[in-house]
Amino acid sequence: MATKLRHTITCPFGMAAYVAAISAPDYWETLATSIKAAPGELNSADVDTDTAQVHLTQHIPADKLPSAVTKLVSGDLAIKRSMTWEFHTDAHTTGTFAADVVGAPATTKGTVDATGTADECTIVYTGSVTVRIPLVGGKIEKLIAEKLTDLLDAERDFTVAWHEEHR
Repeated sequence: MATKLRHTITCPFGMAAYVAAISAPDYWETLATSIKAAPGELNSADVDTDTAQVHLTQHIPADKLPSAVTKLVSGDLAIKRSMTWEFHTDAHTTGTFAADVVGAPATTKGTVDATGTADECTIVYTGSVTVRIPLVGGKIEKLIAEKLTDLLDAERDFTVAWHEEHR
């Protein structure tokens, strides 16, 4: 059984600036290595005027993992993430996200809906977390959902700083 995920972030700039950020491969390269809780690397970023497809691998050090996870996985945790966006209008962008934990039966997937004005944009992530482990799967799903919302908040903070630096 999956744990539902819904998380909203708001950026203090418009959709054009948000799309400009997520359309820049160097944004993703820097983001992948800058998130302290889950440093990683950019595997690919394919961007054109209408779409973006991004693949990252992030690593969570073993000493940062909750004990419920370290009982099941030894060493650092590698998470393969993929994101896609379709740039519809200056006020609307949609996409998908997915993540798989390497070597563990844990997946996350969902949709992204970003709307905004010239001065602010709101990004809504809706999806689910699934861990296929009897008895403890639900508990781990809730942990992953919590950590994912923390990661999305950290990425929002990174995006705001990126925007300030690249105006």
